[in-house]
Amino acid sequence: MKILWVDDHEILCVALSEYVQTHASELSVVPIEVTPVFTLASALEEMSKAPPPDLVFLDLNLDGENRGATTLEHFQAGNPSNVPVVVCTGLAPGNDDEVEILRMCMRDYAARGIILKGGAHKKMFIGLSRILGGELWIPEEVLMRFACPTQAPSAIRNQHHLGLSPREWDVARCIAGGLSGKQIARELNVTEGHVRQVSCVIYDKLQVRNRVEAALKVNAEMGGGSGPAKRLS
Repeated sequence: MKILWVDDHEILCVALSEYVQTHASELSVVPIEVTPVFTLASALEEMSKAPPPDLVFLDLNLDGENRGATTLEHFQAGNPSNVPVVVCTGLAPGNDDEVEILRMCMRDYAARGIILKGGAHKKMFIGLSRILGGELWIPEEVLMRFACPTQAPSAIRNQHHLGLSPREWDVARCIAGGLSGKQIARELNVTEGHVRQVSCVIYDKLQVRNRVEAALKVNAEMGGGSGPAKRLS
């Protein structure tokens, strides 16, 4: 079995690849060969080779604008053979916005499973075994969050600005105010990684390409034209 492991944290990527190969006999009944790559471009180059890999583990935070569900969307666009893709991520199932990103990956971009980097070692080992055995694997804590009903998109659009959730709107207002990712993280008491993930969701929902276009839309929604939005207090 040929596996492609994609993660921009090079040490972690290599370590996980070596872990899977070292424990191949415990994880799979067939031999395993793992190729680690660190950028989306390198991953897509590997996908263009013949034969393509049999399975891909994909981190959602890669280079450039490849963040959140957008990363999987871009990867799937270069996956004509429909090689199964498993999301391997540091997203937290306790965070509503990050759960929505995972839900999008499963629902909209055909992810075949989820491995949590921050999960318990034993659970991760079980997940890897199930996935390598051909099963669709989602950690129990993520499944429980998926089972919790959320508002339908139409309801959210009716209740929140530009179709954004309250947390997304908070981040969007900060973007419109010209704050950097680090400043937004400090302002909202979240991590910079969380800000990047939510920003990708915002760009997708607003159908914009970058922070500038997002800021223009948010300022227009707030009645501020093209001027800067006020900083949150």
